[in-house]
Amino acid sequence: MSTLPTTHWPRVFLLWGCGILAALQFAKISLAFQLLQTHYGVSPAQMGWVLSMVGVVGLTLGVSMGLLATKVGYRRLLVGGLSLGAVLAALQALDLPFYAFFATRVLEGASHLSVVVAAPTLMAAAAGPQHRSVAMGLWSTFVGTAFALCAAFGPSFLTLYGVHSLFALHAALLFLACAGVWRLIPEDAARLPDPVRTSLLARHVRIYTQWSTALPGLCFFCYTGMAVALLTFLPQALPPGQQWAAAALPFTGMAGTFGAGWLTRRLSPMRLLRWVYPLLALTGFACALAASAQSGYTAAALLLMAISGLAGGTAFALIPFLNKDAAQQARANGAVAQMGNLGATLGPPTFAFVLAQQPAWGLALPVVVLAVLGSTILRWGRRQQDTPVVH
Repeated sequence: MSTLPTTHWPRVFLLWGCGILAALQFAKISLAFQLLQTHYGVSPAQMGWVLSMVGVVGLTLGVSMGLLATKVGYRRLLVGGLSLGAVLAALQALDLPFYAFFATRVLEGASHLSVVVAAPTLMAAAAGPQHRSVAMGLWSTFVGTAFALCAAFGPSFLTLYGVHSLFALHAALLFLACAGVWRLIPEDAARLPDPVRTSLLARHVRIYTQWSTALPGLCFFCYTGMAVALLTFLPQALPPGQQWAAAALPFTGMAGTFGAGWLTRRLSPMRLLRWVYPLLALTGFACALAASAQSGYTAAALLLMAISGLAGGTAFALIPFLNKDAAQQARANGAVAQMGNLGATLGPPTFAFVLAQQPAWGLALPVVVLAVLGSTILRWGRRQQDTPVVH
């Protein structure tokens, strides 16, 4: 897959839209959580599995999908993922029994992974060298954008049309995106046979022992380990009269992730993360102090969300910065998908447990731990970058 000397912005925005539609596979269930729970007569724990199943599939198969992308082709994989997602969303609109609805969520995990592995690789190829970091910053906002759109328009849509119409709309948008990809994205190059046949386990080991493919995913884990938890727990401590900040927090995080794309045009992602992780730790402490003092908490919460978004966007920018080859980028995207789902799975219950034990400092402690972990991982990456390769 060749890259362009100049940026093809229609392709970039189309692929970003594909990512938003993939993230809606999470956001639509989050939006309709209580309605679906009542409709099916299931427990919150059962609905929790319905919500998280897409992420569980990503956790188990993320790297495998990155390896598959190099074999089937990025455009083919993206078209397949969008088509599968559209069919599954259309089935969900038919008011399936619970067991069948749950099965569609398992398959949506494969659809989601196909999109989040193939689309950013194609986006990097569609962006010129001068805009590649901006494109990756834009891509890194796809989850926040999906949740922000649901928060802004979803409740009114559900009130007017109902949850099954929401699934039908999602199916229609996925079909349109699939047609757009078929029309605008160039066909995949001829596939070359793999000269070295290795086991899937060996390829996983290769990805996580090669620092250029492992580092973006490990840094992204440090972001997703706090992102969903911060959106969940930061609003709970907002003072009376400042609940407006709960709606502003996702947009602040998105501003941070997109801002990373612009900043990495002037600073390398490695250098930017050297500053971001200490700032994360300091802002986490500032949030806890402000909550204890009952003064300045809203500003501290918004700042923490912005810096965490900056960490996530910069982790995405590491992919094209460290991996110039499309196959390497696909492997790194697979690791990012896997580590991102691991962080999103472990983060909220970890924050909830620590908050229950330490209400005053429970929010700051996991943030500081993840920031220190990120700094440690980054130091390892810098040592690898400075180590000369011996042939």
